[in-house]
Amino acid sequence: MKKLMYLFVALCLTTVASAQKLTEKDIQGTWKLASLEAGGMKIDVVAEKINLSPEQEAKMTPEMKQQMEAGMAQAMEMFKESYAYIDGKNLRQTMGPEEQKGTFVLANKDGKNIITLTKDDGTTEEITVSIVDKKLHLVQSGEGASADFTYTKQ
Repeated sequence: MKKLMYLFVALCLTTVASAQKLTEKDIQGTWKLASLEAGGMKIDVVAEKINLSPEQEAKMTPEMKQQMEAGMAQAMEMFKESYAYIDGKNLRQTMGPEEQKGTFVLANKDGKNIITLTKDDGTTEEITVSIVDKKLHLVQSGEGASADFTYTKQ
């Protein structure tokens, strides 16, 4: 019973910690991509592994899995060189030759920390930001899908 109570307290503290309001100072620096999760697939860049949800796994033939793994092996080098740079109110995310950058405003909206990024082309995007276990999470959503980028501080 005591162990159960400690577990409950730990879970409550974790929930409170993850719901904390972030400041710009908290997210400043260079962050290296550690993992990416989207569409039922998790790419662990550090371990160089790809994990599929059971639903995704069930839809794939052995040939499809082999092709996906070969493609991901090539893409893994690109993932290893991916960063998020946050300097003042400037954000730049890189993934291989692709880059997204602009200036941002950090605000708390409906209990979530939201970055409103104004890109160089004038368009805006809302990105949910959190720090969990000293890792920066940037969750980007659009067109019915979302991606969770997890970074470690460099």
